[in-house]
Amino acid sequence: MKKKLCFGNWKMNKTPREAEHFLSGFSKKISPKNSDHFAIFPSPVLCGVFTNSYPSLDWGGQNCYFEKSGAFTGETSPYTLEEMGAKYSLVGHSERRHVFGELDETLNKKNKASIEAGLIPVFCIGETESEFDSGATLDVLKKQIDLGLKDVDLSKVIVAYEPVWAIGTGKAATPEIVENVHSKLREILPLTPLLYGGSVKPANAKELYNIKDVDGFLIGGASLEVESFCQIFEEMSVS
Repeated sequence: MKKKLCFGNWKMNKTPREAEHFLSGFSKKISPKNSDHFAIFPSPVLCGVFTNSYPSLDWGGQNCYFEKSGAFTGETSPYTLEEMGAKYSLVGHSERRHVFGELDETLNKKNKASIEAGLIPVFCIGETESEFDSGATLDVLKKQIDLGLKDVDLSKVIVAYEPVWAIGTGKAATPEIVENVHSKLREILPLTPLLYGGSVKPANAKELYNIKDVDGFLIGGASLEVESFCQIFEEMSVS
């Protein structure tokens, strides 16, 4: 059954005051019955704002380590996230892969640790522009899935397809590209919710969500403003 998931990745944006302002506006805009369709991934220092200011809104960690505790300076335990009220953990975002050099084998450990801690991992996969241009998209995605989700219970994971060349560039994959990729992913992951991410905006949300195997979005820049974030959901609702 098709989902309706509207997830926002704030990356390293917003101060606590700005987050409070966003949540105040968001709580007035969205009815409680629709709040379970949303989740936000804030910077880790903002987690307390979510727990204290809007506990009914689902949120997740942008990153977590695969150990429960220990001498890992700068890392966050998935158990800590869960105890603070997180529902999700973001694993394998392209910035973690390409900026911080995280490997699929490491991401596999993070997926398993997240599930063990009681979180739902949102596992990001995607190809670079050169891989897309060379026609290697499906091979790249299959490898990322095979390694990153090895021995992982697929009923406890959400997968987000984010072509690297469409993240924060203003270039959105065409509906034809998204439909083709998501249909292939559905063959591999028949029961796993599939999100699309990559320059999703109110203007293209309806057309993208109308694609059969798109269960929702992982949204970057447009999730930073209440109006655009909510408008994307409204476009999904009239699809």
